Amino acid sequence: MPSAFHRHRSNDRTKIRDIAFRRPRFSQLTLPVTVSVLAVLTGCGHDTSPAVAGERASHWIDWGVFLPDDGAPSSNLWTVREMTGSQPRYVMRFAALDDRTPIPELNVIASSGAQPIITLEPWQPGAGVDQPEYALSHIASGDFDPQIDTWAHNLAEWGQPVVLRFAHEMNSDHYPWSVGVNGNSAQDYRAAWTHVRERFSRARASNVSFMWCPDAPGEGSNDLAGAYPGAESVDLLCLDGYNWGDGSGHTWRNPEQIFTDGLNQLRALEGNRPIVIAETASVEGPQSGTDKAAWINKLFEFLSREDRVAAVVWFQMDKERDWRLNSSGQSQEAFKRALADR
Repeated sequence: MPSAFHRHRSNDRTKIRDIAFRRPRFSQLTLPVTVSVLAVLTGCGHDTSPAVAGERASHWIDWGVFLPDDGAPSSNLWTVREMTGSQPRYVMRFAALDDRTPIPELNVIASSGAQPIITLEPWQPGAGVDQPEYALSHIASGDFDPQIDTWAHNLAEWGQPVVLRFAHEMNSDHYPWSVGVNGNSAQDYRAAWTHVRERFSRARASNVSFMWCPDAPGEGSNDLAGAYPGAESVDLLCLDGYNWGDGSGHTWRNPEQIFTDGLNQLRALEGNRPIVIAETASVEGPQSGTDKAAWINKLFEFLSREDRVAAVVWFQMDKERDWRLNSSGQSQEAFKRALADR
């Protein structure tokens, strides 16, 4: 995630595993009610033959968007659909463990034809990394069971499919639940994750799919595999990664540079789970419009040839950088064209 503190077919039609439901059409207003964990999606009939012998075949990539509650026109779901000419498969929200369950907002997302992703964060937002009361050992020992159970029961009662991304980017160092912060170990993370999953199971929240989401590995990040809870308690795998551009300790990075190592590590884990890029975006670059437009095109081309990558979620917010897909007319058009070419 951009900051520590935001609230925020292959050509032979190889079957792609995915959680939940078949891809909604643009005109579809509702999703099926029943969930089928690891339901099998088939190819969509696109001609995805490799252009060069030996090149990886491309496959369909679903897309989604994170929309902040900032009142900006570019944060409106229907505006985003108009700008992109496409219905997002996923819409993501952020929530702290002590927040109310956003059922009205989930209803809006579901009625639009999208599936909600809730990034559930065990912390007090804005209070910094040093929050030992939210150490993973406290979660695993049951100290937060009342809050966890409230979320589980409310989502179970809601009944529609939802993806839960709990305590993401644990291999970084910028959250109270990060490995190496507040005394947390990788074992503590696995124990906390398993405990939360068990509480949801007790609540019979079978409509909730669990997404495990480390940060794309980089300098200073912790071991990714060590915090993996295991295929039996994970439905979807995930990576977050951004192109911050040049300056302030960052350098311009193409999608391949950001995600290749992490994707290889995810595919080496136990279980053949689908992979989602749940947070990504790019700055504009020195050549405003041109650089970011090219980056967007490379992103979709790259991910469509990466095994098991099922979807990408765009971070639609003007924050530390203007991450929005419409930060320039060229970028917006590149995004729209990339979706049309999937």
